[in-house]
Amino acid sequence: MSISQNAVESNPNKFSSQIQNKNENFADLREELAKPVIIDGLSVLPFVQGGKGVGATNGKNAGAWAAENASGTLAAIGAAIGYGEDGRELSYTYSGRSRRKRHEEMIDLSIQGCILQAQTAYNIAAGNGCIRINFLKMAGGSMRIMRGMLAGTRLPGGGNMINAVTMGAGLPAEEDAQICVDEGVFLDPIISSAMALKVLLNRTFRKWSGRYQEVIGAVGYEGRWLEGGHNGLTIREDPNEPKDPYERVKAIRSIMNNNGMEDIAIIMAGGVWYMRDWQNWLDNPEIGPIAFQIGTRDLLTRESPVVDEWKHLLLSMKKGDVALNKFSPTGFFSSAYKNTMIRELFERSARQVDFAMAPDDNMSERIDGPGVPAKGYWVSQQDKKKVGGWINQGFNTPLRTPDGTLIFVSPQKAREIKSHKTDCVGCLVTCNLSAWSQNPDVKYTTGRLPDPRVHCIRKGLLGAIQGDDLDHQLIFAGHNAYMAGEDPFYRTENDDVFIPTVRQLIARLMTGN
Repeated sequence: MSISQNAVESNPNKFSSQIQNKNENFADLREELAKPVIIDGLSVLPFVQGGKGVGATNGKNAGAWAAENASGTLAAIGAAIGYGEDGRELSYTYSGRSRRKRHEEMIDLSIQGCILQAQTAYNIAAGNGCIRINFLKMAGGSMRIMRGMLAGTRLPGGGNMINAVTMGAGLPAEEDAQICVDEGVFLDPIISSAMALKVLLNRTFRKWSGRYQEVIGAVGYEGRWLEGGHNGLTIREDPNEPKDPYERVKAIRSIMNNNGMEDIAIIMAGGVWYMRDWQNWLDNPEIGPIAFQIGTRDLLTRESPVVDEWKHLLLSMKKGDVALNKFSPTGFFSSAYKNTMIRELFERSARQVDFAMAPDDNMSERIDGPGVPAKGYWVSQQDKKKVGGWINQGFNTPLRTPDGTLIFVSPQKAREIKSHKTDCVGCLVTCNLSAWSQNPDVKYTTGRLPDPRVHCIRKGLLGAIQGDDLDHQLIFAGHNAYMAGEDPFYRTENDDVFIPTVRQLIARLMTGN
């Protein structure tokens, strides 16, 4: 769990070989950006809206992207079922007394929300651009939600309001692909390496070998570790050494070319801010058809459903304010703003020691406290000194982790962590925090101890979209978010904050600046 708070260098210009001189004439770049690329069977601009979950993208702003002949991306996770008088989205409400019953309610509400947001985006797009919907493979009930929402968005004369399903945080399964084929929409996988693409083609899409274009409309690449939210970082890679995306995308293109996918676009995500930084990628045979995903900048638009406090927070961020961490209950690395919530999680994991249930030559010092069994917990002499210091600071409640360690928290924090399990709705396939599993064969449990070192992703993201004390909510953001405060685009001549429309943002992207 240990990882430096500054694990990823937040410098968008690190890979200087890919950066163009800021003072050169961008006429050629603008001409290249104006050329359409084929995404999901449609000729659109090379700009794709990042699909942020739990209502941070919705039908209104996804439709606005599509209306500009770009690609709008709905978020399937926590799709809003409606909005209050204040314009903020309505929370899902649950009546089930068990996690399993609440899980079923969550699936039904998610289908309802996805259909509503798809209808909204479709109406705003008015036949322009591309509308995609983003699913996390790790999201609870994702396959059932996908099947239900696609069935509910069929058009009377044939076709669907949705052009494609995108899927990350785990590789799509063959069943996911078949649902999309049956409904006549593309499935666009999000991958982090050439190896992941090989696995995908040889497993999920092997029945479409030689005709991948029937199911794959684009391939998303998230492997620079600068993107917001969940990252494709694996245990084989060093989080302190982000890789040059050019060589990795070049390798992905080579595999695609060898499998008859020369015309299928790659969507580059993570660290995209100024298009001038990516000029070498355009009209480049080593890269092939390319588009760029815009995630963090999409939050700073008038159509974005996030609260004004969130937008102003983005404009105040400094370099290094976004931290790569492993506090997500999915087990994936993710990037989030280092507010009080994230800092507390780093501090919580630092208050961690090995322990034993019975004394031995090494674990000879007894620990007592709230919730400790009568026989006590046992730690080493060296760790007993550290524990004593934590207890003196008020962190007197030890909690067991699934890795055979103890962390020490305050009684209030211990109650909060316990409540996350009590309130669990099964929003993930498996949850490290609540030990939930959606698999009935294992009685809806992972069989592991709940991990008190991670956060409740549902509560944290929902709290953020509701604007409830952003310092204590989960604020996913890309590592280049600090560039908003440095970008003159977001300031007026009087130095007031300027929040553009989606149309104005896309026009700005087209300039290269």
